[in-house]
Amino acid sequence: MNFLYQTLADSFNDQLETEHLLLRPYQDGDESDFMRLLQEDPSILNPAFGGRLARVRVLDDARTQVKQLRTEWDNRKMFDFGVWLKEEKEYIGDIALKNLDHRIPKAEVGLYFTNWPGTHQLAVEGLQAVLQFAFDTLKLNKLYLRCTTSNLCFGELAEECGFKKEGTFRNDFKGADSEELLDLIYYGMTREDYEFTRQKQEEESTTSMV
Repeated sequence: MNFLYQTLADSFNDQLETEHLLLRPYQDGDESDFMRLLQEDPSILNPAFGGRLARVRVLDDARTQVKQLRTEWDNRKMFDFGVWLKEEKEYIGDIALKNLDHRIPKAEVGLYFTNWPGTHQLAVEGLQAVLQFAFDTLKLNKLYLRCTTSNLCFGELAEECGFKKEGTFRNDFKGADSEELLDLIYYGMTREDYEFTRQKQEEESTTSMV
């Protein structure tokens, strides 16, 4: 039996709310927004979402992908959150927990946002909510994020949220439309890192209220 089926309650809140954001699984009707973001800046989607970019060429592809993401969510194989501005109801990004390894357990974090870097603070807000979901609800012990030099901004974002740079795998990735071998930079967060970061944030919040 799947590890997450063994450890999760039969039902849990699949929508996350922050001060400015609503994060939820994809559903029918999201395909137009979903495709628009993929087409805005394809270069920033690799390596974490290179396969998605290759699969979604037309609106029917996007509709199929949205349905597949919902199925994978329901089967607890991947937890992919679409990110919406709460008041404006505007779709601005995606944060996924993917490549689940149930033995550890751990997962890879992948994300992308529109209008970067203007949405940087919103991305921090959203990622922090997903980290809480990953460690407190899914009970994961490790998260990791990969990026190339072309989207190093997301690695820096991860460090801002408490990830640690773990190293570089040389010539470890080839893009869908290129034969060039690229280096992958890995960032990781353990449960201990998460607890330390959360405690530090709580202490800073308490200090600012005094």
